[in-house]
Amino acid sequence: MSEAMRQCFLRWRMKELLSKYPGLRLRPMVSGCVILAGDFAFSAEGPTKEGIDDLYEIEIAIPKQFPDQLPRVRETNGRIPPSFHKLVDGSLCLGSETRLRLIVLQSPSILSFVEDCIIPYLYGYSYFEQHGKLPFGELSHGGKGIREDLAELFGVKTDMVADFVRTAALKKGIANKRLCPCGSTLRVGKCHHKRINHLRKRLGRQWFRFLYGQVRSG
Repeated sequence: MSEAMRQCFLRWRMKELLSKYPGLRLRPMVSGCVILAGDFAFSAEGPTKEGIDDLYEIEIAIPKQFPDQLPRVRETNGRIPPSFHKLVDGSLCLGSETRLRLIVLQSPSILSFVEDCIIPYLYGYSYFEQHGKLPFGELSHGGKGIREDLAELFGVKTDMVADFVRTAALKKGIANKRLCPCGSTLRVGKCHHKRINHLRKRLGRQWFRFLYGQVRSG
């Protein structure tokens, strides 16, 4: 293993992850991604306080650019059907990419990604198998779901999302002088500046420029 890869593993807390979840094993790299695969046993409790112990066969493809690029996760035993929150390529839809990036930025390790992003998804499906419903809310698919999630993050209505995203893509000094897109007639600097500036600082203007291309048509 190269020294650069060793440093990645240290930052990612890989040793701790493999010790805590011994059913997962490192596999040969594929297309520049570190591959973790095997039996993943977990114990978790959701919003309803119902505890679930379960086991899935999964594969995690971790880009060397993590956390700038997010891992792809697959369930490899055919237990989770394609109709249950999966992406076009068959990988698990763990949540909106914006929300996942915020989680990863807070704690940029693979161990945290597994526990904060993968386990909630698997818990949700296990709960769904037992009760026929999810233990927490779910977003709509596609662009509608993206707008719903951003509306919650900004604390506004979905029809305001595109204007808020465009504002977040501006430099702070420029955005704060503009009228707030919520329609209050106040400038951003005296209205929704805390939400906008916080998200811009965490995710960067480039991310919001990318998002604007996704939400402006809706």
